[in-house]
Amino acid sequence: MDQQAIIAELEGRAFAARISMGAVCKRAGVHPTTFSRWKRSPRNPDPISANMSSIEKLYAALEHVEAAGNRRVRKAVRA
Repeated sequence: MDQQAIIAELEGRAFAARISMGAVCKRAGVHPTTFSRWKRSPRNPDPISANMSSIEKLYAALEHVEAAGNRRVRKAVRA
């Protein structure tokens, strides 16, 4: 999977979890500006390369958010 596909997946999961990428970055300890510099866009046609450590931190933060969301849903169903 290339860098842009990974970024798209992270953004999609964050959207599904109803959390901003800025908040995910904050939880992961990755500066939001750094994340935005990884993305290809008309204003940034040659993005910098992401490092694996930061990507792993973002995935871990999203997994934590998703797990917390699933716990809330289960509690609401029981009530």
